[in-house]
Amino acid sequence: MKLIKLLTLAATFVLFVGTQLHAQSNGEEATAQSPFDFDLNSSFGGLFFQDQIGLQIARSGVNIEGVIDKDKYRLGSNDLISIDIKGSQPVQMRGIVVNPQGEIVIPVGGIINVSGKTITEAQNEIKKRISETFKDPKVEISLDKPKPVTVHINGEVPHPGKYILPAQSRVDFAIYQSITDGQRSPNAEAVYSASDLLNQSYSFRNIVISHKDGTKDTADLISYYNTGQFDKNPFVRDGDAITIYQAQTNDDRVSVSGAVRSPFEVHFLKTDTPYSLLQIAGGFNNDADTSALIILRRSNGSINQIKLSPNKWKNFKLEPNDRIIVQKKERTKEAASAWISGEVTMPGNFPIINGSTTAYELLKWAGNFTNQALPHAGYLIRSGSIENELPNKFNADLMKRTSDQLVQGLEYLEVENQLSQNRVHVDLTDNEQLQQVKLFDGDRLFVPRDENTVFVFGQVNNPGYFPYDDGRNSVTNYILRAGGFSLAADQKRVYIIKAGNKAWYKPANTTLQSGDMIFVDREPYDELNAKRSYQVQREQLKNTRIQLIMTALTTITSIVTTLVAIDVIRK
Repeated sequence: MKLIKLLTLAATFVLFVGTQLHAQSNGEEATAQSPFDFDLNSSFGGLFFQDQIGLQIARSGVNIEGVIDKDKYRLGSNDLISIDIKGSQPVQMRGIVVNPQGEIVIPVGGIINVSGKTITEAQNEIKKRISETFKDPKVEISLDKPKPVTVHINGEVPHPGKYILPAQSRVDFAIYQSITDGQRSPNAEAVYSASDLLNQSYSFRNIVISHKDGTKDTADLISYYNTGQFDKNPFVRDGDAITIYQAQTNDDRVSVSGAVRSPFEVHFLKTDTPYSLLQIAGGFNNDADTSALIILRRSNGSINQIKLSPNKWKNFKLEPNDRIIVQKKERTKEAASAWISGEVTMPGNFPIINGSTTAYELLKWAGNFTNQALPHAGYLIRSGSIENELPNKFNADLMKRTSDQLVQGLEYLEVENQLSQNRVHVDLTDNEQLQQVKLFDGDRLFVPRDENTVFVFGQVNNPGYFPYDDGRNSVTNYILRAGGFSLAADQKRVYIIKAGNKAWYKPANTTLQSGDMIFVDREPYDELNAKRSYQVQREQLKNTRIQLIMTALTTITSIVTTLVAIDVIRK
C-alpha cells in the first residue's frame, strides 16, 4: 500500500514538471498562477527557480506587524500556507489554501482539518496523518499570507457591527473605524490618529474582548499609549467580539500628580497599583522624592493620608477615587545658570544657585567693564519660565476687568505691558542695588556699549544721533543741533529719557548723559486744529471789523459831503 502511494506521488510530480518543461520548449509562457517557473539558462550556472506565488503576495502589499508566532497564531479559512515534508521522499507544496470548512487538501494525507489550530498543532496533525506513508517525516508549515480577521464591535459605539481587518491587527486599530467613520473594508495601509481616538468619550481602560473559545481578555489603551506595553493592546483574533462603553461622569477615577512627567486622571480599574499608574505617568521627575508616595483617600466623610514606601507600590490595593501625590524633594537646581553679555572682559554663561546668587556676584565673575561700557544703562531680562514667575507680574487682562479707564487707556495698558515684559533695570554702578538683585536660571544680564551719542527725536527739524559733548550737554544745545523746533512742537513738553531704565524726566530734574534720549512732543492734534481754527476765525473777525469801520467811515464821509453841499446851496 505504501509503495503504491509513493509511486503515485512520484508520477504526479514527474508529470507536473514534464508539463512545465514541455510548455517552455514550445515557446509557451507559464501563467501567473503557475507555482514554478524553470529557466535552464546556462548563464545562471544551473536551474533558476522563480516563485510566482511569492511574487503575487509581494504585489498585494499586505503589511503585517511583527513576526507571527507559530505557537499562538490560529489557522482558519483563507489562510495561504506552504508545507515542507522531509522524509524518505521530500515534498514541497506551495499555495495551499484553507477552505471555508477549515480544511486543507494535500496529495499525501488527503483532507485535514486545521481550523482553530496553531501552526505548531497543524504541523503535528499533518505529521500524524502522513506517517502512514513516510517514515519518521518532519513537517514544517510556512504561513505565506495570513487571512483577514473578522471581528464584531458592539456596545455604545456609533457604528457597531462586523469589521474585516488585516491580520495581526491590534485592538485600537480594530475599534477605530467603529468610533469614527464606520469604514468596514480591510486596509493594511490605513492611517489613524491615537489622539483622535482618545479624544472620544469612551472607557478605553476596560475594553472587553470575547474570543470564540469562550475566554475573555481586556485592553487598556491608556496604559498602552503611555507605556508601550503590547499586552495592554493585544492582537485581535478571528471571530472576536469587542465591547466598548461610553465614559460616564460618575465613573470611579484615580489620579497621579506632583513630581511626575505626565500627571493624569483616568478611570479606575481594580487591577491598578501605584506602580502601574506611575508607569502611565512616565515615571518621576528629576526633583521627585522617591522615598515614599502619598495616597489621599476619602473615608467616612473625611480625607485620610497614607504614606507608602517603595516596597509596597506593586501590591498595594488601591480603592476607587484614590489620589496619588509624588512629593518634590528640597534641593537646589544644580543645572541653573545665568548669562552675561556685552561690554565685560569675560562674557558667558555662569553657574548660579537658583534664587541665591546675586547680580553683583555674576558681574564680579565676568571681570571688569571694558573701556567702551555704559554701566548705568545695563539691564536684566528674566527667562520667562513658569518657575521664574514674578508674584507681582503685570496682568493686562485683569486690569481691564477692574479698570474704569476708557478704550484709549486700556490700549495704553496693553502697550506698556508689552514694552516692560520681563525687564529688570539695574544700575551696574550701584553695588548695593546689585547685591539685592537675585538671579534665576536663564536670566540674562546685558552691559551695553557706550556710543557717546545723544538721540534727539520728536518735533525737531533734523532728528537723529548727535555726538555727546560733556561741555555742551544742555538740552537746548542738542535741539539746536537738530535744527530747532518744528512748527508743531510743544516747547513746554520736552523730556529726557534715560538710558537703561527708560525713565522720563523734565530737563530741570536730571542730568543729561551719554546714551540718553531727548524727546520733543508735539501739540496735541485736537488742540492744534482748534488753535488754527481760532487763528483763522480771529483773522476773519479782524477783517470783518475793518470792513465795518471802513463802511462807517464811508457813510459818515457821504453824510458830511451831503451836508456841506446843502449848506453851500443855501448860501
